Amino acid sequence: MDKIKTKLKFIKSDRTESWVGFVSINTKTGYIRGVREDAKGPKKVCIVTHELEPIIEPNVLYDVQMVPMKNEKAGYIVVAAEPHAFDAKITSTVVKNAVYLVEVKFGNKTIKYDPLDGVKDSVRTIDGVVEELSKRKDIKNLLLVIDDFCKSANIVLTAFQNDGHYVAAKKVLKK
Repeated sequence: MDKIKTKLKFIKSDRTESWVGFVSINTKTGYIRGVREDAKGPKKVCIVTHELEPIIEPNVLYDVQMVPMKNEKAGYIVVAAEPHAFDAKITSTVVKNAVYLVEVKFGNKTIKYDPLDGVKDSVRTIDGVVEELSKRKDIKNLLLVIDDFCKSANIVLTAFQNDGHYVAAKKVLKK
């Protein structure tokens, strides 16, 4: 029996307390892709095996392998799940006295460092952004990405300081 590969996010079922995801099948191509529970159109349920339940977390994208249930119209059983890791891209933007920005982009998520206009510490300080990045499980080579971010952020912070802006001690990375 062939295993079907796709990407899924899981939620806890209200009725059975087990992890479930949903897939939609393209009728023309037969391509199976993960969808949300509230998506319009026909969808099938994907239930996680008991062996995998301890490692599953909500709202994390997984690369999964599934097999059809005995009643193929009912859905699929997930037999393997591994968190999907995205490549991160770091971009720096400096426009004197207007924009000082470092962006870390991965998947459809962007984490920003903005010492000028950042409102929260998780955007305004290097330590705050490093803490946010450290929580992520969906970035390939996370330690390398954090190191590259710190280098880019310190370059932007130096430009920020050289342009006459005040840099509080808590904004500087403690390394």
